[in-house]
Amino acid sequence: MPREPIPLMREGSFKDAEKLYILSYEGQKTEVTYFNDFRMSEFFNDSGIIEIIPLEREVNTGTDPLSVKRLLKKAKANYPFKKTDEFWLIVDRDHWETIHKIDFNQLVIDCNKENNFFLAMSNPCFEIWLIMHLKDISEYDDEEQKKLLENAKFNKNKNHIDIVLSDLQGIGYNKNPNPELFLPLTKAATEIAKKLDNNNETYPKKLGSHIYKLIEKLQKE
Repeated sequence: MPREPIPLMREGSFKDAEKLYILSYEGQKTEVTYFNDFRMSEFFNDSGIIEIIPLEREVNTGTDPLSVKRLLKKAKANYPFKKTDEFWLIVDRDHWETIHKIDFNQLVIDCNKENNFFLAMSNPCFEIWLIMHLKDISEYDDEEQKKLLENAKFNKNKNHIDIVLSDLQGIGYNKNPNPELFLPLTKAATEIAKKLDNNNETYPKKLGSHIYKLIEKLQKE
């Protein structure tokens, strides 16, 4: 049975896809670019069975994980999604707990109550997922892993992870990941992320990223 029209779906989407993945991002640039490029790439499962719907952040709304979740809840309430569709929060751990006192355990509980809400968190940030495309971070020594997790400011515009990513790329990193460099390596990044997630945590307490859980559902076999 065809779906009811969903205005959020972009031109050229698989209008009658059996399953939709609705994504809400904390970041405004890097994550959006990465998933948009992934959707248009040869690595996306373009069989017509699934489709990605990225949500745009509303004006004057927060960037914290709770605001990301509220945007998903609003979309779920306002549009005719199916019970089988999945809603994904793409968020960073950063310092939301220590500085802003966000309770991520409660966020997990709240997502579970929604049945089809899922959390794809990176610790400390999305760029650690990008690094996994180019480097097995378990090969870094303890001191460097600590620096990656702390992700201290390097200068006004860049943190430590930005510098590491620049070195791995061989060029400066400007929050605009090159799809030709990263996307062919998503399966390698997934294996590295899974190896780090050896305790199957609900979100990464240490250095790591759960973006792989979403990518595994979206990529071609």
